[in-house]
Amino acid sequence: METRFDNRRDARRFRPFAVRMLAFALVGAGAQIWTARAQADEGAENAKAEQTQVETITVTARRRAEDSQDVPIPIATLSGKDWDDSGQVRLEDLNQHLPSTNVQFANPRQTSIAVRGLGNNPANDALESSVGVYIDDVYLGRPGMANQDLFDIDQISLLRGPQGTLYGKNTTAGVLNISTRPASFTPEGSIEASAGEYGDASYYQVRSSISGPLIDDQLAGRIAFSKTMRDGFLDDVTDGRNLNEADRQGERGELLYTPSESLKVRLIGDYSEENSDCCASVLYSPGPNGGALFYSKVAAAGGNVVYDPDYQKVTIDTKQNMKVRQGGGSLQVDYSFADYDLTSVTAYRGWNFWPTNDGDSISIPAVINAGQHVDDSQWSQELRLASAAGGPVDWVVGLYYFYQTQDNSSYAQYGPNAGAYLGRAVLNNGYSLAHQDLNTDSYSGFGQGTWHVTDRFDLTAGIRQTYERKTARVIRDVATGNPAIGAVFPAYDSGTLDVSTTRPSGLVSASYKLTDDVLVYSSLSSGAKAGGINPIVPNPALGVESLFIEPEKAKDAELGVKTTWFDRRLQLNANLFWTNVEDYQATLLVQTTPGVFSQVLSNIGKVQTRGWEVEATAVPLEGLSLSLAASFNDATYESYKNAPCPAESALSGQTVCNLTGNPVVGAPRWVANPSVAYEHEIGHGLTLHTALDYAWRSDFFGAPDNSVFAKIDAYGLLNARIGVSGDIQKTSWDLTFWAQNLLDQAYVVGGLGAGNYGSYFEYPGQPRSYGATFRLGLL
Repeated sequence: METRFDNRRDARRFRPFAVRMLAFALVGAGAQIWTARAQADEGAENAKAEQTQVETITVTARRRAEDSQDVPIPIATLSGKDWDDSGQVRLEDLNQHLPSTNVQFANPRQTSIAVRGLGNNPANDALESSVGVYIDDVYLGRPGMANQDLFDIDQISLLRGPQGTLYGKNTTAGVLNISTRPASFTPEGSIEASAGEYGDASYYQVRSSISGPLIDDQLAGRIAFSKTMRDGFLDDVTDGRNLNEADRQGERGELLYTPSESLKVRLIGDYSEENSDCCASVLYSPGPNGGALFYSKVAAAGGNVVYDPDYQKVTIDTKQNMKVRQGGGSLQVDYSFADYDLTSVTAYRGWNFWPTNDGDSISIPAVINAGQHVDDSQWSQELRLASAAGGPVDWVVGLYYFYQTQDNSSYAQYGPNAGAYLGRAVLNNGYSLAHQDLNTDSYSGFGQGTWHVTDRFDLTAGIRQTYERKTARVIRDVATGNPAIGAVFPAYDSGTLDVSTTRPSGLVSASYKLTDDVLVYSSLSSGAKAGGINPIVPNPALGVESLFIEPEKAKDAELGVKTTWFDRRLQLNANLFWTNVEDYQATLLVQTTPGVFSQVLSNIGKVQTRGWEVEATAVPLEGLSLSLAASFNDATYESYKNAPCPAESALSGQTVCNLTGNPVVGAPRWVANPSVAYEHEIGHGLTLHTALDYAWRSDFFGAPDNSVFAKIDAYGLLNARIGVSGDIQKTSWDLTFWAQNLLDQAYVVGGLGAGNYGSYFEYPGQPRSYGATFRLGLL
């Protein structure tokens, strides 16, 4: 039996009106775009100079446009061009570009982003991420909302450390800020097509965008589209299927209205959907003693399982599928008057996730389907007032409101072999379904100011006060199947659960320019990750009190330097950091009766992370660019006494372990991302471009119990590109041949952690792929 859910809300409500209107409006503008005359080339010499200098990066980390080298915050940036040239589109691909970052992916719901070791907490629908994710100034309530094809991107920036002052939701680890390309009054457009191979699997992608004026210099529009299709690269040896295929598409539209120099209105709408045979996990390790216990239990139940050290084979017997529909819209209004800039950002987003999962990853019908359907909606409103730059004090003040509602369903469907495999015959052909209603109301006021003490010395201070209320209700239906299954899954109704918190956060920093090209800075900051209510049926011996989770609280110290050398041929930034987190949210074991313990999502104690980060970019020769992003991160549990035991301890009878002093899960100590790119004119109007980039990370624990059988070995991924580009009249073109994971490194990108009987499962990374991309610039 396949579990189905009726979509109670028409997914088409996410297709913003702006997208449809732009599609019609830009048809009329198309002729203008195709026939518009190119602007006079005023920058030929400047373009040549840029090939011998490091690019100047403008960021809005402090809610105003600034050169990133003047901002006393550790920031890593990735331009839209560099992102496009990499040929990568997924959130987890950022691991190969950003220092101190580990994006783990099992499916969009179980996506986590960790910075400096903080963030790979349990994927729980009632808890925020330690790293806040924003797209076009809109906070995403779930990291999985960003797990779509990231196309038509203008810039990706990562702010490291607690960001509790200027950004909408407090975070303990950082902010990932993604900006899409804005509409342009200069006609432009592009279309590209890619094709490639993943072993025996095929890959296809088409992306396009078009932008230009609709009404003189007052109204401009932009639409962009992406479609990706990829065959599965996992072989299901049970029935010959290929799993973990992808079928995704997305569209985005924008209207930009500028009736005067003082007013700018940006209306953005987007919609994306995915229907993929994903996301199957592979057996990463069968566990202690060569997996003797795990293999014997599978065999006794009449099944089989495959262990493939290359992570390319699975053994499942039921449907594996994932559907995601999401979209929304935002309205940003920027108004300048007197010496002030007023900004309003109003936004709505919806996210729907429907998984169908083989719940046991073996070849018999034991757990036929297990997972969680999520129906998530959110509204947000931000209002900011900023002083004009150039005065003795620059300041920003504002108000922020965020509302989120979730109507979720958690289910488990057991087959006829459940009893034989799990040791409980009462589960045979059973079915359990629970409903979860979650709501969040968050209000905050904030302000930050910078006093320019001298032309070179700045002092900055900021504060935010946040009030947050969360409510939840959990209802479990009467289980069906074996009449005795009700004793295992009794009907339950928690009633309405309510929790509220008020938390301040703050920042003080000092920066000094030793020269025009050397900035030193230090800062102290605090941030918090909101608490919540774990939306599950609690252990009866613990009651509903065990469902409440306190906020995480972080304190951070930074010391850094940003430098530019040799007429901008070399840019070198480095910083030291030290962060302490209290009440870190993770799994604890709580005693219910003497000698009997139950797992509870709670606050474990303290976590500490400290280390250094370096980012360097050099242009030693015209057209040659070298870069390196590297970090060392020592993330450890300072206090974690009642932790779950790893398989090697649990199978010997030990229940509770002390992980104090152990590394934090999902936190490699070393990350290094070097790259080299070269561009050279070869004559006849043609330009040759090549690039190599390598992403390496040291070993780390892949499951929260820190089992040696779930330790992820160090690995590196090598990507290569070579292409040629040119112009034909007013059209630019580019043909690039590429290879991802050129050395065919076997690796994993996250997963489910501990399985049954000491086994561990993980989600595999993609094998070597190669192909070509052809791109046309319409103007």
